[in-house]
Amino acid sequence: MLANTFIEKDYKVDFISCLAGEHFYELRREICLIEPNFKRLPGLNSRLIFYPRLCLFIRRTIISKNPDAILSFGDWFNPIVLLSLLGLRYPVFISDRTSPDRYGFPLEQVKTILYPRSTGFIAQTKRAADFKHKKFGQKLNIKVIPNALREVSLYSNISREKIILYVGRFAWEKAPELLIRAYKAIPDRQGWQLHMAGTGPLLKSMKALVADLNIKDAVVFHGKIQDIDTMFARAGIYVLPSVIEGFPNSLCEAMAAGLPCICFDSIPYEEIFTNGVDGIAIDSGDLDKLTSAMIELMNDKQLRETLGTRAKQIRNRLSVDIIGKQFTEFIFGE
Repeated sequence: MLANTFIEKDYKVDFISCLAGEHFYELRREICLIEPNFKRLPGLNSRLIFYPRLCLFIRRTIISKNPDAILSFGDWFNPIVLLSLLGLRYPVFISDRTSPDRYGFPLEQVKTILYPRSTGFIAQTKRAADFKHKKFGQKLNIKVIPNALREVSLYSNISREKIILYVGRFAWEKAPELLIRAYKAIPDRQGWQLHMAGTGPLLKSMKALVADLNIKDAVVFHGKIQDIDTMFARAGIYVLPSVIEGFPNSLCEAMAAGLPCICFDSIPYEEIFTNGVDGIAIDSGDLDKLTSAMIELMNDKQLRETLGTRAKQIRNRLSVDIIGKQFTEFIFGE
């Protein structure tokens, strides 16, 4: 989204991918997409070869493009980009994209050495900025800029159904098991189903868990969905059970679709909604409170509609034009 909006504002954009693979998102044709012609394969020996090759690929590509500025995303790849450009004078702006305390040794030690070499650091949330301030002090030029929100489609011809929706990877940090177990604990579901969209390493085990809990008839696994907006339009409640998030895009998208949303307070929800006003945050990992919050929304249509209507205001706060301008102002001082 940022690359596309930069093009619309008459910037030239070259998009360097550190990993070649499936293109799930579309870039405007004016954007030059550059990928390595080698892949990262499993195994230690393969990785020991891959990363030096990647550093050389990044360095050569950037020298050939001679950009005015470099914007790098990713906890793993930011240090690689900075390492690749040692000795060169390009301004590099970096941004971690997950919870600031997600990684430990040795990545944090590498960041301690390399991050002060950046021109600027973009934090997704105040939580992340505070974490970096404590670690780096004045060595890091930090600016808080939230994620941009894509244009979420609204459908007046689709009615809300008794669906509790999950959208995300099936991975430990997303904690889909917590949602499944909390849903199982609802004594009277009144026809409400749990729909789960996404794929990931835990998908198979989550399907097995649903079978073990004897709720297969009430849980629907959708796999990967391109048109997720129709699911947002059909659903009645959205739950994000993640225990770790940098800035949860799916939560923002669900709010933009007018859904009442529930999440744990271990993620930076306060940057996205006000608890009890346009969303619900509960104690991290508390299954009983998650079950109770779902029951409360299931039983109160007026509360669902009120929260959902207020939640849609996020469309204005996180529009790509507003967020894109914050990026260009920080990078170019415009």
